[in-house]
Amino acid sequence: MNKSTKMLTRAGVALLSVAALAACGSKSSSSKGAAEANLSFPAEVTHEGSAIKGGQFKYAVVAASATTGLMIDELRQQTVDTAFGNMVDISMFGYDGSRKLDDSGLAKVDFDTEAKKITVTLTGKDYKWSDGEPFTIDDYLFTIEKMADKGYTGVRFDEKFTNIVGMDEFVAGTADKISGIEKVDDYTAVLTVKEMKPSMMYAGGAVPSYVTPKHLFKDIPVADWEKSEYARATTKIVGMGPFKVKEVVNGESITFEANEHYFKGKPKVDSLKMDIVSPDTIVSEMKAGHYDVADMPVDQLDSYKNLTNVTLLGQLESSYEYLSFNFGKYDEASKKNVMNPDAKMNDAKLRQAMGYALDTKTAGEKLYNGLYHPATSLIISFFGDLHDSEMEGFAYNPEKANKLLDEAGYKDVDGDGIREGKDGKPFKISLAARKRTEANEALVQQYLAWWKEVGLNVELYTGRTIELNSFYDMVQANDENIDAYLGGWSTGYDPMPNMWGPTNKFNMSRFVSDDNTKLLEAIGSVESFDKKTNLENYKKWQENAFNEAFAIPLFESEAVTAINKRVKNWDTYYGSASKASAAQWEKVELTADKGVAE
Repeated sequence: MNKSTKMLTRAGVALLSVAALAACGSKSSSSKGAAEANLSFPAEVTHEGSAIKGGQFKYAVVAASATTGLMIDELRQQTVDTAFGNMVDISMFGYDGSRKLDDSGLAKVDFDTEAKKITVTLTGKDYKWSDGEPFTIDDYLFTIEKMADKGYTGVRFDEKFTNIVGMDEFVAGTADKISGIEKVDDYTAVLTVKEMKPSMMYAGGAVPSYVTPKHLFKDIPVADWEKSEYARATTKIVGMGPFKVKEVVNGESITFEANEHYFKGKPKVDSLKMDIVSPDTIVSEMKAGHYDVADMPVDQLDSYKNLTNVTLLGQLESSYEYLSFNFGKYDEASKKNVMNPDAKMNDAKLRQAMGYALDTKTAGEKLYNGLYHPATSLIISFFGDLHDSEMEGFAYNPEKANKLLDEAGYKDVDGDGIREGKDGKPFKISLAARKRTEANEALVQQYLAWWKEVGLNVELYTGRTIELNSFYDMVQANDENIDAYLGGWSTGYDPMPNMWGPTNKFNMSRFVSDDNTKLLEAIGSVESFDKKTNLENYKKWQENAFNEAFAIPLFESEAVTAINKRVKNWDTYYGSASKASAAQWEKVELTADKGVAE
């Protein structure tokens, strides 16, 4: 055993066989998009058997925490809420395998870069909300206006909205309408913007995509939306998605019925039951045939890779794990992140040393069956050419970590193996980490051990990992007792790293620098519509992010989805029914009344 493997064993982790991956299937490739290439499992399956009429589809949302009950994407923040919400509430635009906007959604977009205009046109003229009311461009424009309301309680009002001409005056109350919005007819609107941004071309990018039923929300103060029965998991919620809510068990389960007004066609299954299932029990539940689909814990691959009643599909995750730090606060008055000049983690060499101290390669192989890979950049390989594949990132190098700490002035003054601060006094880093799987618990303990090996005293805030919702409440509020935190970020399909911008609320570290801001502006400039310039700008941003080390990328990963053999027409291509999105539910069918058991 090498040093890293011994340490993993000391953390109480059973070492898993990486060789088992060889039996899991050859690498698959697909014309659907770069993200589906080089997977350990295939990306689609059509099981044998004749489809029955209707039936109930059973979906397991694998999570260690409950849903908050928020269903509309204007307000929800957690991935568990999104899994449920996407069955009812969808955004305006569809996209292709490269995550670029196309005409497969409720609306399409056309760009005039010289005039700085975006034309949004509905792709149909007879669309209806799930309650049968007409869906028009008014619903879209209403949503933009209301998200700019001072009473808005969510975190989604960002640069994509403030970029619209006249938005600043509207928010300030010096104008009673947004001058950059023009309604052409019931199906078309034109947005005039201050700057054309390349991320406008991508799903989840710089074009507002949220849509709210105006006929229900127009008489509700925006400050009260979050409490409204139209925003939460109730039978009153109305959306444009494939299903309607039929029954709710608060925080645990929702039963949906097919939406006969779904713009792609009524789903072929009669109903959909989604339950939150613990990562600790999902393998036995799938083995028993209790669920049709589940995104499986990759750390448990050995326990389910040979099940005969399911097919395993793969997907490159549009997310990454990272280590970041508490640098300051979000100032509500200025709507900006503000750094604290006295923050404990302000020294870049200290942050870099923490990155070099972690052996993510060994951890990914031993704890996650090789399906977790070291992330070398905050622009992950999911984004193809935009990812700087030449970057080595913070590859495990404890000698370099020790050298950086010495140079920064963190030295072991009393000889006990633990470094003191620059002032010679005891130095402790308080780390917050979210509660997830058993493997993650072992990983967090291993991080603490690796940091101790280079003389850093890092302790868990509260003494243990923290429930997901509470964790993000603490981190987003910049709890002064937290110096660093282990987070996860779902990038979506827009590569633009706005998360780390000076005004973004999701920049929970609150890091701000002139260099970072200028490079983000370059990525978002009209010049970056040119592919070569775009690549250059992304590379420069990644290099600077590495040097400033405001966040240490840890892992990117492959997801494994288990599909019961009674399910027909399922795939993991982006834009499909997998990952609880809404795009392909009109095609999914069942071949039996009950799930196939092992």
